[in-house]
Amino acid sequence: RIANGFGMDVVAFDVKQNVELTKRFSFRYVSMDELLATSDIITLHVPSTPKTHHMLSEEQFNKMKDGVVLINTARGSLVDVRALVQALARGKVKAAGLDVLPDEPTIHEEAELLRNGYRERHELEELLAGHMLLRMRNVIITPHSAFFTDEAVQRILDTTVSNIQSFVRGEPQNVVVQVPTRERVY
Repeated sequence: RIANGFGMDVVAFDVKQNVELTKRFSFRYVSMDELLATSDIITLHVPSTPKTHHMLSEEQFNKMKDGVVLINTARGSLVDVRALVQALARGKVKAAGLDVLPDEPTIHEEAELLRNGYRERHELEELLAGHMLLRMRNVIITPHSAFFTDEAVQRILDTTVSNIQSFVRGEPQNVVVQVPTRERVY
């Protein structure tokens, strides 16, 4: 709806197409290859699953229109960051806006990870590509904080106040209860 307001021709690819949505929001479904070849801006809105892991890799970047802008606010594993760095370097991708990176919790702890055998468990190249993205002028990386909208914060505050008030009245709510665990046998 917002993209249409800017006069954009909106196309989408989905394995489960919803015809009702196409009428409601004025877009059309196309094949993934057509989407890649014709889109000026590509945004990702899919979960991380084994099937979506690196859904954008070297093959898909090669099919994209030159100068495309990529926006990923979904999951870091959807994009092969090594292929993205190469696509950015050669101008296939003009710019990228990323709300997520793969392995982002580890991105600042690389020295410790190397000392503890990270190299054996994960791909260092992907970690290094993430670092390269952090330094590229045509890449914007934002903190993955979708929960931090005004509405979400207000709900958290309201729940906190309600919990305190009910506790003071002697009627605690949202109480954490310890569940008995089975004895573990090793």
